[in-house]
Amino acid sequence: MNQEKAFIQALKNKEEEAFNQLIAMYQPLLSRVIFKIVSDKDETQDLVQEVFIQVWESIAFFKEESSLKTWIYRLGINKALSYLKKKDIRMAISFHTWFSEKKPTEGLSSSNESTLSDIFRNEDHNAISAALKLLPAQQRAAFVLSKQEGLSNPEIATVLNTSISAVESLVFRAKQRLVKELLPYYQNKIS
Repeated sequence: MNQEKAFIQALKNKEEEAFNQLIAMYQPLLSRVIFKIVSDKDETQDLVQEVFIQVWESIAFFKEESSLKTWIYRLGINKALSYLKKKDIRMAISFHTWFSEKKPTEGLSSSNESTLSDIFRNEDHNAISAALKLLPAQQRAAFVLSKQEGLSNPEIATVLNTSISAVESLVFRAKQRLVKELLPYYQNKIS
């Protein structure tokens, strides 16, 4: 029995230590992914807690056809997408959070040249955030999993419960939409 199977069995046996280990392993991952979809820290915390409650309640039904990580990704993405549907909102993903794991104070310099660069970068963040909020939830989720989380198309298909070709299409359409929305901004910027 390999380590993951033993770990899953411990979870199925409702061993509290295993569950605490699961939370330690997957809470940062879930928080990051869910936040990039819902863009609300408080709601992210609530949804992450709901995912772990769901894992606790339904681990006995986990068939191990995919990895535990993929299953937890799927639960998290589904919770986030359900939240968006219930609230009927379009959210903006912070460009800073999206493309960088830096703390807000990292990378700031005291020189005027760097400060000017930071201002331009912030303008870019705002433009990209505005474009990202226009993406439909499924495209946004596929884009997040592909470009930020680095999942392969087959992994994303499993997480989103769709086909690989659908994932390719979602990511392609997300890129097209972002280019369409951002092209005028960058054309004005270089004029």
